[in-house]
Amino acid sequence: MDVTVLCDAVAVFPEGVGEALPGWGLREAEWTRRVVPGNVRVGGWLLHFHSYLVSSGDGLVLVDAGVGPAGGEAAEWLGVAGRLPGLLGKVGVEVADVDAVVLTHVHLDHVGWASDGAQALFPRAEYVVQRDELEHVRGGSTYLKRIRPIEEAGQLRVVDGETALRGMRLVSTPGHTPGHQSVVTDRAVLGGDVLVHPAQARWPELTYVYERDPAQAVTSRREVLAMAATMGVPIAAAHPHAALSADAIPVASNGDGDDVCPPYKL
Repeated sequence: MDVTVLCDAVAVFPEGVGEALPGWGLREAEWTRRVVPGNVRVGGWLLHFHSYLVSSGDGLVLVDAGVGPAGGEAAEWLGVAGRLPGLLGKVGVEVADVDAVVLTHVHLDHVGWASDGAQALFPRAEYVVQRDELEHVRGGSTYLKRIRPIEEAGQLRVVDGETALRGMRLVSTPGHTPGHQSVVTDRAVLGGDVLVHPAQARWPELTYVYERDPAQAVTSRREVLAMAATMGVPIAAAHPHAALSADAIPVASNGDGDDVCPPYKL
C-alpha cells in the first residue's frame, strides 16, 4: 500500500495560535519553535491543507478533497486556491481513476474539490462519510454546495462507525465534528482534523476553539495517538506540514513547509 501526500494549499491561519488553542503557553511555544520552526507567524500560524492518495490492489482512494478552486468558499476565506487536480496529474492519476473519496468531515476546506456545485469532480468514485456527520451538516451551505450534488447522483456512501474500505479501516474519531472519521492504513493513520497543530500530538489535552465537543476531541486524539504507537506508524493529519510520530516528532515531509510542496510518499 502506498500513501502519497498531496498539499492542496498553504496559508497563514488569520488568528493567533493562542486564541485558537486556549491552553497555549510558553511550554508549547518553545516546543514548537524547536520542533516545528516557522510554524507560528506574525498574525497567525501556518496551515497546510493536505489530501492523501492511497493506492493498493483494491484501488485508488483519496482522503479529503481540499480547499477547492479559486472562487470557492474555502479559497475565498483563506485567500489561496487549491491545486489538487494538477497534483493528481503529477502522479499520473486522472480524476476518473479515483475509486473512492473519504471525507474525514464536511468542513469547507476538506470538501472544496468534492463537487463543483452541480456534479461530482470524481465521476466514478463513491464518496464515504459517517452518518453522524451527514446529519450534522445536512441543509447547511457546505452540504448544499458540495455534498448534495453527490448524494443526488447516487455517489454518496453513508457508513456507521468502523468500516472496512479497500484494504483500510475507517474509524470514528468524533469531537472536531460529530461525525469526524480517520483512516487507518498500514503506512499511517490519516487523522483529518483530529489534531490541527503539531503540539496537540505532544499534548493531546490541548483543545482547539472550533472543536464541536472539546472533551470528545481530546479522547479521540488520545485514541489515535495510541493506535499509531501500537502500529508503529505516523499520524498524517490535514494541517500540520509533516507527518508526526506518536510521540510528536516530525518523521516525513517534503520541503521546509513555507510553501506548497510536490507530492511525496509516506
